Amino acid sequence: MNTRLTHIRDGLLLGGLLFVAGFAMLTANRGVVRTLQIGAMEVTSRVEALYARAVQNFNAVSENNVLREENIRLSSEIARARGALLENERLQRLIGYRAETPYALLPARIVNKDITGQWNHFTLNVGEADSVKNHMAVVNEHGVLGYTALVGKQYSKAISYINTEVYIPAKILPSQAYGIVRWDGVRTDRLHIESVVKTEPVETGQLVVTAGYSGIFPPGLPIGAIDSIAVRPGRYDLNIFVRPAASISTARHVFVVQERPDPERMEFERRPIR
Repeated sequence: MNTRLTHIRDGLLLGGLLFVAGFAMLTANRGVVRTLQIGAMEVTSRVEALYARAVQNFNAVSENNVLREENIRLSSEIARARGALLENERLQRLIGYRAETPYALLPARIVNKDITGQWNHFTLNVGEADSVKNHMAVVNEHGVLGYTALVGKQYSKAISYINTEVYIPAKILPSQAYGIVRWDGVRTDRLHIESVVKTEPVETGQLVVTAGYSGIFPPGLPIGAIDSIAVRPGRYDLNIFVRPAASISTARHVFVVQERPDPERMEFERRPIR
């Protein structure tokens, strides 16, 4: 019993001495404590800075996503507004062209195109119900696009000028030189005019229009402008290429020219002289 009490007493005494020594050490070495406190504050501040930076980056990413969505929306609205403005300008030109031309014009819209081969054509949203018939010229405010070749009740198919089977009687202004405009099946951005003799005073940039010598195209419709002229050795005619006035690829709103030649004249011209 005495031994046990002695151990308890010694333990309490040792604990008291350690407490007093620790307290004295801390009291005497305030610099060490201060250093530990400063170190702890630095670690804490770095952690807080990293956390703040992470929060800031997260907020920035969120704001960027919102701004990106807003930019996409605004870009779409601007694109639609520009499209509407261009469409309005195009329609205004069409209205002006219709008012100025001497021919009866039926407004139409191209609803389909097949311009990937040699026999290129497009579909119009007008047909027999709109008094459309075969072999009526199709134009826009820039010039000739083709002519109707298959007419249904509500729709029509028109052959494009970029078609190897289309021949358009034409004349060059101001010289009045006559020729035949056709597509050679190579480039869709140029046509070839044949049968213009070397002695004709033709130049690049001159306007080429329909001559009116066919039962399809009335006179004076723009076809294009001369792009290049070359003399071919051993040939009587010039090698002339024409830049089309109207683009098939971009055409959308068009007119069907409701002008047809006199049937009596057509019948008369088909009669042989002999």
